[in-house]
Amino acid sequence: MIERARAGSHRVAPWLLLAAAAGLGGCVQAPPVQRPQVPVASPRSPWDGHPRLIAAVHAIDAQIAQLRAARNGDEGFGGHRRRAIELALQARAEIYRAAVFADRR
Repeated sequence: MIERARAGSHRVAPWLLLAAAAGLGGCVQAPPVQRPQVPVASPRSPWDGHPRLIAAVHAIDAQIAQLRAARNGDEGFGGHRRRAIELALQARAEIYRAAVFADRR
């Protein structure tokens, strides 16, 4: 009987080990992977180093604000106010493109 009990315990042990390993598999985790720390440079603005272009954009923004404040009905100025605002926005976009072009050179 003792031999039978010992023989039985050898048969059960692998199953117990597998069950224990399966149960612990969810609890044991690998350490997190550490990424190398690389300093990230902030993107440079195209406006950097162009104070006159910045001043021009501020002047255009003031012009647009005055044109929008001068409301006399949508057609009160014969559509010219709307067209002046469109041209001012176009000029602002061109100034930005000039700053980007200057940065590339």
